[in-house]
Amino acid sequence: MKKYDVAELDDLFIEAGRTELMLPPVKMKTITNSWMDIKEDWHHYNPKYKRPLKLRPTTKQITRYEEALSIGLKLPVEDRKVIWASSISAQRRHRPNWSELGRRFKKDRRTVQNDYRGALMKAWIVQDA
Repeated sequence: MKKYDVAELDDLFIEAGRTELMLPPVKMKTITNSWMDIKEDWHHYNPKYKRPLKLRPTTKQITRYEEALSIGLKLPVEDRKVIWASSISAQRRHRPNWSELGRRFKKDRRTVQNDYRGALMKAWIVQDA
């Protein structure tokens, strides 16, 4: 595994958050009945109607996701929570929403940001072990 610096770790965890959102849901689909699929609306019978595109992660993204998980699992639980919450929060905007994360962790936004930076420093130290 490659040795990452702190900025690369930040990018790695943000990419891992993006990959996690692209993964299929954990729950298994069950068969509830044997009826055919009935379209909700007559417009769905239109041959020009297309289903929304579902993005799936590439093998490179899955590999980097596994690297982020292996580094993250070496960290304490509090640091893991801060890192994953900020990486998921960064997917809605170009950066994490520190105010929202502060409300979630019941801390000030600057404290959460400092906790995130500290967790990245710990991840940088721990990645060799």
